[in-house]
Amino acid sequence: MRRLAALAAGVALLAGCTMPQAPEEPAPAPSTVETPSPTPTPPPRPFTVTTTEVPTTFDPAAATTAADALVALNAFSRLMVVHPEGAELKPDLASDCLYTSPTTYQCDLPEGLTFHNGHELTASDVKFSIERAYRLSVPRSSIQLFDSLQRVDVVDEKTVAFVLKYADSQFGHALATPAASIVDEELYDPDAVRSNEGQVVGSGPYQLVTTAPDHLVFERFEDYRGAQGGTIDEVRVSFAADSGAVEEAMAAASTDVVWRSLNESALQRLATEMATHDDATRTGFTRVDLPQARVQRLLFRPDSAYREDPAVRTAVAAALQADRSLASIVPPTVEGAVDAFPVGGTAEVPDLGGQRLRLRLAYSSKAPGQRDLASMLRDRLEERAGMSVQLVPDTNDADLLLTDRPAWVNTAFGWLQSYVDDALPGSREKVDDLVRHARETTDPPTRLALLAEIQQQAAADLTVLPLSVGPETMFLGPGTTLQGQPFGPAWQLGLWSLRD
Repeated sequence: MRRLAALAAGVALLAGCTMPQAPEEPAPAPSTVETPSPTPTPPPRPFTVTTTEVPTTFDPAAATTAADALVALNAFSRLMVVHPEGAELKPDLASDCLYTSPTTYQCDLPEGLTFHNGHELTASDVKFSIERAYRLSVPRSSIQLFDSLQRVDVVDEKTVAFVLKYADSQFGHALATPAASIVDEELYDPDAVRSNEGQVVGSGPYQLVTTAPDHLVFERFEDYRGAQGGTIDEVRVSFAADSGAVEEAMAAASTDVVWRSLNESALQRLATEMATHDDATRTGFTRVDLPQARVQRLLFRPDSAYREDPAVRTAVAAALQADRSLASIVPPTVEGAVDAFPVGGTAEVPDLGGQRLRLRLAYSSKAPGQRDLASMLRDRLEERAGMSVQLVPDTNDADLLLTDRPAWVNTAFGWLQSYVDDALPGSREKVDDLVRHARETTDPPTRLALLAEIQQQAAADLTVLPLSVGPETMFLGPGTTLQGQPFGPAWQLGLWSLRD
């Protein structure tokens, strides 16, 4: 082959011909592939608290649920603060509060108080806020604890005096509840609950800066002057759809705190996991229990047609007696609790005359375990009392209301409020008289005796049935701790206590 190629080349040369040149390879085009730029580091997620319960209102005067209280207690301040263990009462925004006479409770404000919007906070704002809440008198809010209030006087710009109808030893505790939150009188309507579309302006340790259907964002208020200042600059409160979604957030380490929200099955799964991981979940969460803080109760709605019938109330109580484990409206760890309701055993259910009553039983679909408990209550009422019970979630339009909402303040008076506020017509005068004398007296044994009598009357009326008491639960992620007094006046979550 090489010879044939050489011969062909020689023939071409003798003929004077030139062999065509092979075309040159084109120079490679400049590369258009860019060197990939570094992937930007996503911003760190904010410190996150996850719960299933969504606030219904951001107006503290209208707070009626535990979720409402979370907003009220963190975004607004009050004159006093109550530590739930022992119900210890201390000044919060006030520099001091004291009785200047048996029926005058006076509070002094420090200099330099401001709202989140920079407006000055004065005694006039305090007067406006308390009178506004009293005027609105939202049912099931904490304003009913102000029953002894006659009027509010502005002594001067930094001093406010509460003039009482009678000497009330419990009045300072009322000033620590959500309805006593101080609002800016320049912004809030004195005669209407503020819409959730309006700006939330308080003076609490955290300012509510973002509201969305699935979360809230709080920013630390640097000029807060009260007793419960926070340290985390931004806290996101995320609303999970259900207990399963909360478990997923824990497994993905996408939250730092879980507040309530987990049902019994989830708690058992996590307990099993923690038993093999040095008392922590696989992603490092530890459990905090608040003993005796979750109280389940069943209430007859005041407008229910069945509430006035003593046979119906007795039948409901008797049908549930074997399954109830709590014998008092007041939790047993609270001073003044008395076992007044029979529990256990087999109670005789009265004959309702052959009628098959149709009742509606409401529960919160967002509260952990409420659906299962409501189902059990329905089964007992149908089996033992011959009633027909329809379960209805997330409404107050029912005959029976299942609730685990805490009292507004962890005292016997606070826990009795659900009964006292809606006492039966035949018991109203007696109950009001007992409550007044229990508040008036300065003698502890006398007060305890009066509180016991109120609870005995509650057990006779059966409009509020205690069901059970157990721990409230929260989980803290890796590196998250609680400092100081972490909770509100009846174990509501305080964002101010969280540290990361």
